Amino acid sequence: MPLVIALDVLVVVLLCASNLMRGFEETLPLAAFLVLVFPNECQIPLPGLFDLTTQRVIIVTLFILYLWSGKKQRTQSPGENSLPLKYLIILQIAWMLLATLNSVVFSVSFKTVLSQLLDYYLAFYIFGKSVTSVKTVNKILMGFVAAMFLCSVFGALEAYKGWSIISIFPPTTHLIGGAPGADTDRGVRVQATFGHAILFGSALAMAIPMALYLLAQAKTAKRKVFLWGAVLLMFLNLYKTDSRGPWLAAVIGLAMLAVFGGGLMRRYVIIIALLAATTLIVRPGVWESISNLYGATLDPESPQGESYQWRYALYQVGFQHLNHDSARALWGYGPESFGYLGWQGTFDVGDFKGKLVTFDSCDSSIAQLMIETGYVGLLIVVLMLFKVGVITLRNCFRLAKPANQLCVVLLANICAFCFMMTNVAIFGWGQQTYMFWLIVAIAMIYPRLIREEAVYDEKKATPSPALTSPRVKTSLA
Repeated sequence: MPLVIALDVLVVVLLCASNLMRGFEETLPLAAFLVLVFPNECQIPLPGLFDLTTQRVIIVTLFILYLWSGKKQRTQSPGENSLPLKYLIILQIAWMLLATLNSVVFSVSFKTVLSQLLDYYLAFYIFGKSVTSVKTVNKILMGFVAAMFLCSVFGALEAYKGWSIISIFPPTTHLIGGAPGADTDRGVRVQATFGHAILFGSALAMAIPMALYLLAQAKTAKRKVFLWGAVLLMFLNLYKTDSRGPWLAAVIGLAMLAVFGGGLMRRYVIIIALLAATTLIVRPGVWESISNLYGATLDPESPQGESYQWRYALYQVGFQHLNHDSARALWGYGPESFGYLGWQGTFDVGDFKGKLVTFDSCDSSIAQLMIETGYVGLLIVVLMLFKVGVITLRNCFRLAKPANQLCVVLLANICAFCFMMTNVAIFGWGQQTYMFWLIVAIAMIYPRLIREEAVYDEKKATPSPALTSPRVKTSLA
């Protein structure tokens, strides 16, 4: 506990000092770095209330600084800097509150709604309202990459030295785990400061495209060396997570960069592909481990196959209960209620054939949203994510090169996260969700930043009419 308190004090001091010395907007990249590096174990339990995580300390401190100085640093006309998702966010929170009123665990659901609103949507709001330049956007992305580089250092220590940074914090429980056959025979799966190896891998799958984008923008040899080192170390950690979903998510992101990215990013993806192919040839054990894992996934008799089939079983048990209760089909059983439902059913896979299994783990955000907030709640989230994806995709084609290259990277991140929502309970908790909502905030405001900078450059390049009049020219002469 003293360590957690000391770290909380440290982050508050760092954020306040940065705000005083450099201004609020320049503090945002530091905040982006900090929300990723601290584990969920870094928290102060407040019995009967909530857990005061370091991430919450960061967001609360950032909000106070925003109210104190952030709003003063930007004057804007009515309607300017509006966030396109605000109505869907309001609708989702309202529906979650309705689901909470009918929840089987009211207090748990109510805390979950507050967490969604004050943790993630507040961070989305602060960043969406405060970022005023593309330069700040690049710094925020560098904050993400630096954080994932540090986490990858911890991950390498975990993989090769057997020491986890999480071990210095008080133990706590996480939302992931409990599916039949999960993690029983894969050995060490690195997770760094994240709640699970899959979550760590998901964050890496989003950070790697960011690093390649920044590498394409880098001007100095020092920055290029750091970013290449970060990319290689992140790939090592991605492999060491031994997680199928994040591997596929990374492939999806890199494929999008290869197809839609600019020349430099496409070249970097090719280099990475060649390095990966060389590694598989030189180290055949790497290919064998990957091949065996995916082969086991298709074998329902293996632990990996049981874990994979568990996702489909979640949908089946969800449909079974929702379709027989029209009220629950609308608003579900309440946010974060799945672990309290105690549903049982047959799981005819592997060693569990014919046995009654308790569904105590929901390893799919899609299934979880459907069960906990009903079909309507799931539809609202799908519409929100669909709108984010469509806007970002449209900007990939509307913005001129090279400005649109960031949109390609952001779209790759969004697609990777949405893909992982089908694989794991990733939505609504953990560092990777902070990362996702800050990415969404950047994606929503980025076109406006490009327009404002273009107008500024045009005004700067156009001489003032007063200076171009003959009288002024004569006077100046």
